[in-house]
Amino acid sequence: MSNTLVLSLPISMKHRLTLNFRFFYLIFLLLIPLLAFFIFQINSMVSGSYQFQRYQIRIAELTGENKFLEVNSANINSLENVDSRVQELGFEKIGKIHYIQIIESSAVTKK
Repeated sequence: MSNTLVLSLPISMKHRLTLNFRFFYLIFLLLIPLLAFFIFQINSMVSGSYQFQRYQIRIAELTGENKFLEVNSANINSLENVDSRVQELGFEKIGKIHYIQIIESSAVTKK
């Protein structure tokens, strides 16, 4: 004679399958919103990284343009260029400045 121990399951097979499907359904319902949130977060992070990269490129462009403008400004405002521009425009050197004097009693006032 063989000694065999048989244990019966505490839940019948029919109920066990139902529990498995319910458990799977519950996990599936929880994973869908988490997956959507994860995709949204990844999308936001990639978008932010792309914008950061674009801003870095724009900063480099503006820095280069700023240096060019500083050099140009220094060249334009040099004394040699100012003297040549004065001669081009036909300005003359003045000797003495004469001011117009206004007498206080002849000033116009409005009432």
